[in-house]
Amino acid sequence: MLLAKSLKRALTAAILALPALPAGAQGHLAWADDLAATAREADARRVPVMIVFTEASCPYCARAKRDHLVPLQSRGAFAGKVIVREVDVASRRRLRDFDGRATTHREYARRHRVGKVPTVMVMSARGEPLSAPIIGLLIPDFYQLYLEQAVEEGLFKLRAASR
Repeated sequence: MLLAKSLKRALTAAILALPALPAGAQGHLAWADDLAATAREADARRVPVMIVFTEASCPYCARAKRDHLVPLQSRGAFAGKVIVREVDVASRRRLRDFDGRATTHREYARRHRVGKVPTVMVMSARGEPLSAPIIGLLIPDFYQLYLEQAVEEGLFKLRAASR
């Protein structure tokens, strides 16, 4: 009985602590709500912004996030190298774009001609592409490598531009 109470208390404490964890530690990516603010942060840190275009009903999106994007973010492979934000291509969720204009996730995806999900774009703080988009899950065994290469290419271009 005492063990059950202790276990129940520990489980309750763990559940209550979840909101205090960073987005990656909770198993999801941060939503793109204010890309203008994200751009200021990226500019100050001199890192690119990775926009992950997804759709709630997309099993490949869920797999890409679960198997690659969230672990890379939470394990620290992306730490200090990129800021990751998620855009739901079917959502009317409000979004402020890199220029500070109000739009929705759906319209932002349409503006970037996202036709398939998941699509990953690595961008500068001005919203300019820094690498070729990664469209689809591609070959799952190499997907992490594609993501890391896109981030490294983005970092290289940012550093070259600041010289």
